Amino acid sequence: MAETEGVVARGISWRQAVGIPLNVLAFLFLMILGWGSWSGFFAHPTRTGLVLVHLAMVPIMTFCTAGRSRGIRPAPDWKPFFPLLVAHSLFTSFVMPYMDARDIAVLPGGDALRWTGLALLAAGALFRVWPMLALRGRFASVPAIQPGHRLHTNGIYARTRHPSYLGILLLDLGFVGIFRSLVGLLLLPLVFWMFVRRMDVEERLLIEEFGDPYRDYMRRSARLLPGVY
Repeated sequence: MAETEGVVARGISWRQAVGIPLNVLAFLFLMILGWGSWSGFFAHPTRTGLVLVHLAMVPIMTFCTAGRSRGIRPAPDWKPFFPLLVAHSLFTSFVMPYMDARDIAVLPGGDALRWTGLALLAAGALFRVWPMLALRGRFASVPAIQPGHRLHTNGIYARTRHPSYLGILLLDLGFVGIFRSLVGLLLLPLVFWMFVRRMDVEERLLIEEFGDPYRDYMRRSARLLPGVY
């Protein structure tokens, strides 16, 4: 969970050490498969940049998180979240490049749009991994209280409670730009709603655990983007 920091460090399991890199590689492989050819995919530097950004994230996601650790008190997740997340990932990794390579429902803008997308993707990657580096091995991808947790409200968390989810949304905007995806753009409200529901789950858990200190933190911070939401 991104908003809290544990006192006790933990090692990573072999499943995490192997599973996270394999998941990222499978995600990238599906993109190339959707495009239709290795040489065609890497013919444009923005798609090469996309791959490099994801490969750069792998060590941080692997060694600076608690993976899917359920800690000492997990919260029941919003049930549709994981199936929707899988569908979203498959659409992003396969359907977006498939449609772009065949000029199906693409946005106007050409290379300018692709380069804007890469810039947004890089910004999203930064906001995605920054909380992992801030919390080191106490960042988890499931809503759960980890051993020795205390509130972490400084640094990247001083202004926004969910910087990692902000990163995911910027990554999605980046994919839309790089693959010129009109359908991806139209689906962004659904993606936003998915993560709003996940933030609801996390914040309820943190209020139960920390009470008024967390409520005070909520009053002085934004959920995602200061001054906007």
